[in-house]
Amino acid sequence: MTLTDAQFEQYQREGYVVVEDLLPPETVERVKTRLREYVTGERTETEFGRMLEPNAETFAGDGDPVRKFEGVGMVREDDVFHDLAFDDAILDVIHQLQGPNLKLLRSAAMLKPPRVGSEKKFHQDAAYYPIHPMDHVTVWIALDEATTDNGCMQVVPGGHTDGLLRHETLEYDTDITLTGREYGSDDTVALPMTPGSVLFQHCLLPHYTAENTTDDWRRAFILSYMRSRSRFTEANPPEWVDSLHVAGKQFPGCV
Repeated sequence: MTLTDAQFEQYQREGYVVVEDLLPPETVERVKTRLREYVTGERTETEFGRMLEPNAETFAGDGDPVRKFEGVGMVREDDVFHDLAFDDAILDVIHQLQGPNLKLLRSAAMLKPPRVGSEKKFHQDAAYYPIHPMDHVTVWIALDEATTDNGCMQVVPGGHTDGLLRHETLEYDTDITLTGREYGSDDTVALPMTPGSVLFQHCLLPHYTAENTTDDWRRAFILSYMRSRSRFTEANPPEWVDSLHVAGKQFPGCV
């Protein structure tokens, strides 16, 4: 899989591009099945964490109302997630955008359980990571039908060209939102996606997802890739920052 010239230009100009049906149904189902096993307790994670929805007590479905599983350990620990992170179709596009030398910066399953899936306010992914260059790519993989009713991705086209904006912490360290800049419906574009379609998004692109008001899960998997030469810009980076070699060369003193 390679991006067309038009798709590559869109990514550079608007900060994102959606590649429809990039992953086959069997890959999507394999990931969904594995996530379901963790949600229901059939499997227990040891190298990555989970977070429940804040209004978990009102959840009426099977298993736990998991908001997210998070950690590069997902790829280290689980063969299904490892295969997804090293999928050739995804990496072919990442190589076009980032070059031959790659590391995985983030792995996460972002889940919106039925009726209790909460919104994620406007933010930029780069705000979590004191890393230079600030151009890593977030890969957002739709595992279910993503709609405006269940919390599909909504982005601000071209917003990545404004650089890193100011954020504030809400209830915990990794719960941040933009401040000093407000976006409305005229600024954003909703990106409904079918299972297996993949969004490639610049780390500086402002985006948010609404709550899930439906009776079905909205599940997505996130993988973030950076150049292997990426370096920390702080002496004491956040403890949740981790990395895993993916392809090409590694360089001393880098993340």
